[in-house]
Amino acid sequence: MSKEIPKVDFDKSKDLNIQIMSFDELLANLLKSKDHDPYQLHRIEFFLILINTHGSFSHFVDFKSYRLEKGDAIFIAKNQVHHFSKEIKQCSGFCIIFRSVFSGKEYYLPELLKLNRLFNYHLSSPLIRQKEFDQDKLTDIASSLHYEFHFNKSFAKAEILNALLQALLLKAERAKEAQLINTANLHWLDLFNRFKEMLEKEFNQTRNARLYASELAISYKFLNDIVKELSGKTAKEFIDDFVIIEIQRYLASTSLSVKEISYKTGFEEPSNMIKFFKKKTQKTPLDFRHKR
Repeated sequence: MSKEIPKVDFDKSKDLNIQIMSFDELLANLLKSKDHDPYQLHRIEFFLILINTHGSFSHFVDFKSYRLEKGDAIFIAKNQVHHFSKEIKQCSGFCIIFRSVFSGKEYYLPELLKLNRLFNYHLSSPLIRQKEFDQDKLTDIASSLHYEFHFNKSFAKAEILNALLQALLLKAERAKEAQLINTANLHWLDLFNRFKEMLEKEFNQTRNARLYASELAISYKFLNDIVKELSGKTAKEFIDDFVIIEIQRYLASTSLSVKEISYKTGFEEPSNMIKFFKKKTQKTPLDFRHKR
């Protein structure tokens, strides 16, 4: 395994931050991969959507398997670990890749309209079933995106792709809202997301839930209530599980030593990280690396 987490190349000739491929085009690109095996775990540094239009296949995200049937879609966030299954060769669909939801010349949503649930793998499954879209279909928008991406006229291409992807993301967010109808308090979701963003930046410095509550200017009890309501875990349990996933990602996608991973994930002594990991997973880090 390489210490460098592989990236998928974008079509820089079109000066776009988005790429849309049919599964056939995706498979052709996967065959060109030289720095990693796309059918083995690797971390991605972009957002990825797979929309299945024919057949059935499994996809692996953060060490879990998800089965996609016709009309289903899976949303994989930046920095998640995933890999393709070879079953996808027997299926049809679309793959959408983009670098960022909000930043860059072509941002895909108004800043005030946040994706509170979509790509929020801490709250729910990354998979949305066709039945959860009700009468909506992502396949039609995905087809239009694919057509526009390959259309030979460049005028307003970025703006049209922007509008189409925005519609697709909002339809998916609407499906997520229905999926999480009992936890739809937007203020709590916003605070949870701010907590998660802080955790992503600071988890290797502190795992103290009280400090995160202080940074959010709320009480520890309120933070604990929010996290428990939305994730089913206490704030401490959520932080611990977050750190475990980060350790697993390093173990799966890099050749860093256990000692190096310990320091990267905020442990002063490797022995403390090993004890923490074994308590939470019943495996040592090396067992996890070798037996996954």
